[in-house]
Amino acid sequence: MGVKLTGFPLPSIPSRQGRGGFFEELKLIGSKGIIIEIKANEVRGVLYSSFFGKVSIEGTESSPVKDGKTASALEGLLSAFPSDAAITLQLPGHLFMVRKVSLPFTDRKKIRKTLPYELDGLLPFPIDELLIDSVVSAPPEKGSSVMAVAIPKKTVSDYLGLFPDGRKPVRVIPDFISLLSLGLKIGHGYGAYGVLNAGDSASSIVLISGGRPTIMRSYAGSEGASIAEWVNATIKSLQDNGQKIERLYVAGAKAIHELPLLGPTLQAIPLPKAVKGVNDDKWPLLAGIAGGGLASIEYSSFNILGSGSESERVEKAVKVAAIGTAILLILGTADLYLRYRTASQSFSALKAESKRIFLSVMPQVKKVVKEDAQLKDALNRERETREALIGKPSTSYLAALKGIEKAIGEHQDIRIREMVAEGGSITIGGDGKGVNAEALKKLFSGMEGTKEARVEEMVQGVEPNSYRFRGKVELKP
Repeated sequence: MGVKLTGFPLPSIPSRQGRGGFFEELKLIGSKGIIIEIKANEVRGVLYSSFFGKVSIEGTESSPVKDGKTASALEGLLSAFPSDAAITLQLPGHLFMVRKVSLPFTDRKKIRKTLPYELDGLLPFPIDELLIDSVVSAPPEKGSSVMAVAIPKKTVSDYLGLFPDGRKPVRVIPDFISLLSLGLKIGHGYGAYGVLNAGDSASSIVLISGGRPTIMRSYAGSEGASIAEWVNATIKSLQDNGQKIERLYVAGAKAIHELPLLGPTLQAIPLPKAVKGVNDDKWPLLAGIAGGGLASIEYSSFNILGSGSESERVEKAVKVAAIGTAILLILGTADLYLRYRTASQSFSALKAESKRIFLSVMPQVKKVVKEDAQLKDALNRERETREALIGKPSTSYLAALKGIEKAIGEHQDIRIREMVAEGGSITIGGDGKGVNAEALKKLFSGMEGTKEARVEEMVQGVEPNSYRFRGKVELKP
């Protein structure tokens, strides 16, 4: 199996998770994904695409669950979507436990490793029976205040077991993350605000202040109170502590019914359309699941399955590897790329017009030639600026990419899930069967452009007899 690449990271942009690094914050070039939502009587799916941080919905499907046969409904639903698109499973918030935790550091890997110890004894399950991830809820300059999210492993395993072999989700998120991403996309000019998804059987709410979540809660209809009573009680506790919620955006199947019941101290309005590709009449119903596409950008590192799966983004074929590499090495940012393309098109059009004018009106030739030279100078200055921003191409990096493609292509049981380049090294994450650390080290050491290789982590994977690994390759200068 060859290496499948859908895109490469852009230069460093501060992320919602507080991560940095030159290559870590790339929004996939031409990537596609599927968000799946499972309900008692129906399964839903949306196909989304992302391009330089812009997300749009390309298709929506739903399939009824007949006689309790959810697996059959899922198989039929997935057959309507591309087989090579990575699958994200979005679960309702009431399946999760949320706790606020303060830590003295900001590194996401350290946070992930430390959270089980911090939560041990605070949750009604043994800590080794839980899957845990988190989102930052306070500025990283003050250490980390995070919203830790936990769910029993068995619950996730039961859901994953409904999917057919070969079409398992590579990422699992709670609906809180989708609502949070929608809230950040919409933005708000003042104060604290919230996003509510009022569903048929369960509802979730996320309150946001300063671009960070302050509350993530969910409500199952069996708890007695109405949705409006539950929301008003949640917000009242904050208002009693002096925190005013300026506005609440509402979506979901019961949005129209609940809007008039919210208040009177709260301004509740329909959630504005935040993702392209969804019809206006279907937006209130699909907003919650469509927000999962935004979450692939806003919270790309969040994955309740763990760090070994959090970068399933590297999922398509070598057919776009050359395009991704060229754009990475030639263009520093998407904005610079667009300006360069516009200038090139203008230049081509001007050359054609110059020839026509030269042949028809001789006195105009000198003027056109002068304009042509000016445009060439502008393009040269643009090229020099671009090289000053992103530097010259790295021959070792290109050699390493070719080496990885050749090496993994000869090993059918190894699959690359993540490649992050930083400085003079490349961190490689993936999974496989029938491999061991020594064999992986030997494989990576033999790649072209490699100075030294080592395996940093190797753990049991989600499926039986599978392993996840992370290795680092030091490049030759």
